[in-house]
Amino acid sequence: MANYFETGRLRFKTVCDECGYKHREGTTCGVFVPADFLGGRYDEPDTPREGYMSDDDDDGAGAPGKNPDDDEDPELKEKDETEGGLGNMFGASLAAPKTALEEAKKAAAAAKKAAEEKALGIEREKQAAMESELEKLHRRMTAKEKKALRKKRAALGRQAEKLNTPKFVKRIGYVRCNCILGVPNDEPKEWVAVPEIRYVGEIEVRAEFRRETLYKKAMEPSETVLALAMRFLDARSLGRASMVNTSWRAMCEAQPHYFDLKHMEPFANFEAHDGKVESVLVYRDRIYTAGTKMVRVWGKAMDFNAKQVYEEETGMETYNLLHTPIRDTALIPMVCKANQSLYSAASNGAVREWVLAHNIKNIKFSGAMWEHSGWINDICCSAPTPGTCSMHGVVNHVCLLYTASDDRCIYVWDAVSRKRMGKIQPPNKTCGTMRKMALSERHLFVGSSNGIIYVYPFEKTCERPDRHECSLETGPKRFCLQTQLRHGDKAITSLLVGGKNHAMLKLFSGSMDGTIAIFQLYSEGYDFECVGVFDQHKAAITSIRQSWSHLYTSSDDGDIRIWCLTTYAIQRTLHCGSRVKDIFIDEAHEDEEVTQASQDVTMGGSLEDVDKEPPCGFLYAGLTNGYVQKWRIGQWM
Repeated sequence: MANYFETGRLRFKTVCDECGYKHREGTTCGVFVPADFLGGRYDEPDTPREGYMSDDDDDGAGAPGKNPDDDEDPELKEKDETEGGLGNMFGASLAAPKTALEEAKKAAAAAKKAAEEKALGIEREKQAAMESELEKLHRRMTAKEKKALRKKRAALGRQAEKLNTPKFVKRIGYVRCNCILGVPNDEPKEWVAVPEIRYVGEIEVRAEFRRETLYKKAMEPSETVLALAMRFLDARSLGRASMVNTSWRAMCEAQPHYFDLKHMEPFANFEAHDGKVESVLVYRDRIYTAGTKMVRVWGKAMDFNAKQVYEEETGMETYNLLHTPIRDTALIPMVCKANQSLYSAASNGAVREWVLAHNIKNIKFSGAMWEHSGWINDICCSAPTPGTCSMHGVVNHVCLLYTASDDRCIYVWDAVSRKRMGKIQPPNKTCGTMRKMALSERHLFVGSSNGIIYVYPFEKTCERPDRHECSLETGPKRFCLQTQLRHGDKAITSLLVGGKNHAMLKLFSGSMDGTIAIFQLYSEGYDFECVGVFDQHKAAITSIRQSWSHLYTSSDDGDIRIWCLTTYAIQRTLHCGSRVKDIFIDEAHEDEEVTQASQDVTMGGSLEDVDKEPPCGFLYAGLTNGYVQKWRIGQWM
């Protein structure tokens, strides 16, 4: 037979089913309750009180369906009836003659009484069997139940002993609750059956009557309304909106940023070094990886017909080692590019410059900047000049380099002559070491090992109200410490100044505790307040990068998280399988050949020249297991 109540739900027990109070199973409740609380069952006294039984009652006392007169000896009862009779009742010994008819009537009455008592006993047994668990718990206990309870208390030990009721509590009509049923500690769950509709053939069987819920049909919005709504939704919100109806799904699929997020997938995964990859750089479709005291250059694998080779099983791109142009005696934690040159930082305090040639075989050493006495933690380049720079007379030129080291110093270098132009030191000896740097249009931000971010201006301006070196007659000096920002107590592991469309409106700070703080930057003043904190990462932040519309953060937990720079909501999480040391964003750039070919088609040219893939951006990640991963991020991510 089908069970129409086989489905149900779990209900968690929070209070005892017997007394209604919260206490653990096998432990005395000990709560004071009224003396008449549910018939006095919870007190369970050792001594009899008015209206209650004692523990010394017989086993049959209080049992349902049993007559108290049945406890008398039947032989004595029969003897009293035969010896006494009517004469004994009225004070005289009268002999009552008995006839066969009277004996038959008496036997019939006795048989009828026995049948009635038997039927009554069966009925009481049925009622006792049908007694619910709740009614059984809330009636007075029998002697057998009390005896079993005493054995259970003795087995449980001291925690289940009955507690006495103080006299002052008894005077006000309260007694101690000695219930030990309680709530199970390991499995406090109860399965409750939930009726639902079942079908037998074509007949609908309902377990109970339920009113049908009538839903109104939602009106599908017009295309104009949808087009306006999609402009204010990020890619993750579009994914939720696509499940509303078919019209929304079609409009969401047509959005380019939703398409890029949905089809973000790994394009390559190859082993670059025996140890961990410290830094990743992409230049002219070639991947530069730093690790194990060397820098290697990787390129796409091509066959004899100059066609790209893909892996047979996964279909990913394959990369071959083209050259190892840089080797050092110390570990190379970072590489960066500026002015057609590659700069490598070493753990022995040296910064070396290498000239980048079109042929990677011709990459040569140009010079070194070796004045630091500790580990180089970060290299930062100044922004390219929009026109001709005043220092060197070069158009679109990077003039200065900044290096931060464990020797608690920041050096400013001339990018052409490689001479030191300045030196920045922390305000006192209790400050931490200089870890990471970031540049805005006005300031240099330096993150230290104690969670403090120092703010230095580029120009010779000072807005500090206190007396310091800038208060002398010589006037303000460059790189005067203006203010300090606090981001926790642990080391700053990454800094980035950016925003939507690369506007320098926010300062993103990554910490060793796995959080990312966002500070609002202003064009005037130094009231940089923290406007948000990301705490989704579970380990230390290793790198923060951005595209024109999204923020990318990597961590030692092996994940790369993508955030929208408009809503600051997480869009997607990429699982790399190992700790991520560094990430690099190669944004989509419009190809000049494709642009020129499209213009020729407009003027009546051929379509064959335009048959190329649209520009696409990629994300590169260097892992601690020596692998480099390449992810497609599309044109709009």
